[in-house]
Amino acid sequence: MKSRRGLSTLVGIVFFMIVFVGVATYVTYSMNQLDKFGQTIIEKGQEDRNRDREQFEITTVKRDSNKFNITIQNTGELPLSITRLWIENKTDPSWGTQKFDINKDVAPGQTLTRVGQDLQLVALDTQGYDIRLTTSRGNAKEFLVNSVSQEPIYLQLFVLPDNVPSGFNTTLLFAVTNNMSNTGALTNFVPKLVVTPQGASATLMSGPEPTIYPLLKNGDTAYFQWIYKISGTTGQVVKFEASVDNGYLANSVSRNVAVIASSSAKDASSYHRAGGTVWYNSGTYSSSAPVTQTISANTTQAFPFIVGTGFTIDRIEFEVPPGSSATGQCMVAIYDSDTNLYPNNRLAQGIDQSTSSVGVKTDAISVTLADNTLYWLAINCKTGVTLRALPVTAIPNILGNTGAASASSNNVGWTVTGTHGLSGFNMPNPYPVGATLIANTPPTLINVRAQ
Repeated sequence: MKSRRGLSTLVGIVFFMIVFVGVATYVTYSMNQLDKFGQTIIEKGQEDRNRDREQFEITTVKRDSNKFNITIQNTGELPLSITRLWIENKTDPSWGTQKFDINKDVAPGQTLTRVGQDLQLVALDTQGYDIRLTTSRGNAKEFLVNSVSQEPIYLQLFVLPDNVPSGFNTTLLFAVTNNMSNTGALTNFVPKLVVTPQGASATLMSGPEPTIYPLLKNGDTAYFQWIYKISGTTGQVVKFEASVDNGYLANSVSRNVAVIASSSAKDASSYHRAGGTVWYNSGTYSSSAPVTQTISANTTQAFPFIVGTGFTIDRIEFEVPPGSSATGQCMVAIYDSDTNLYPNNRLAQGIDQSTSSVGVKTDAISVTLADNTLYWLAINCKTGVTLRALPVTAIPNILGNTGAASASSNNVGWTVTGTHGLSGFNMPNPYPVGATLIANTPPTLINVRAQ
């Protein structure tokens, strides 16, 4: 009996040990699993935070030798790894979507260049693409690379001047605006200019400059420039028609240049000769004689002034025509332009000129104007006064139309409230925000003189 009792105790102890070890093992396993789960949650939370902190931008997209050339900048605080590039041909649906491994790292603040140059992928200028870049953390950037053949784009052709004496030069400024409906960029497009003599002849002096435009983001405008010498007799014409190579069918714009008598050169709306100097103003289209227009008091009005070949100006002027004097003062200035066809920084201004007497009011300034650039000629008057003005049809249609789309309904400039003080007045710098368009109103004639 004693032996049996001892055996029962031993069996109980063994059974207890088995239960204890099982429970301890389970508890240890559960604790390990809970620890791993907690660590996974911590790591997942850190990974989510890192994903949110990861930032990068596609700074340029070009097509070099029928290969994409993409530049990526790491704008965040963490290193990132560009893992894949997905691309879909939007012009040729049968082409399908393709995936390419990139696997390139970019340190914070650094730039990765030439992405796509080593891929087995042909990127044609005549086709559009939808591109998506992904990182190892799962972030992505998607962007469109368009072709000018996909849909019509906004084209403008400015001729400076459009009426010249025989043997004089004229500058053609071709503006291409990327207004494509899918908001993608345009790459590698080339200007095309067809010259058709209609009595007069045109000799190319220079251009196009540039010969190709590598990248144009949506909403931006590119400019191309040619200079031609026009020869012929009075009344003869040369027609210029501009488009982009391999562009959308019938997407073009044309302008004529007419030959005028040398003695009439001063009447051309875009320039005149006086005392051996050359004066320029906002007019580019019409050769009609200047008109008059009453300018509103205490408004800063600005009118587009397009420069083909750059030059330095040393004078700026406006005119109070006979019979139009009024007590008050006016000041004129020149501004550069921002990227949204809006006046920006004041480059120079005249002095406060009295409008109590008629005549041309001239100020000395000194500004060097760049090639192929948009500027703004501006004026502000203390009281309403009638000044010399240009016809509405003389102003380049860079600001669109109000009402029916015709030359006589051009938006000719911007106007914004600006109180003109009794003394110490200065034109605002920069040009104030919130201006409204001036529609169907002859703009003040402001001239600048080439040095």
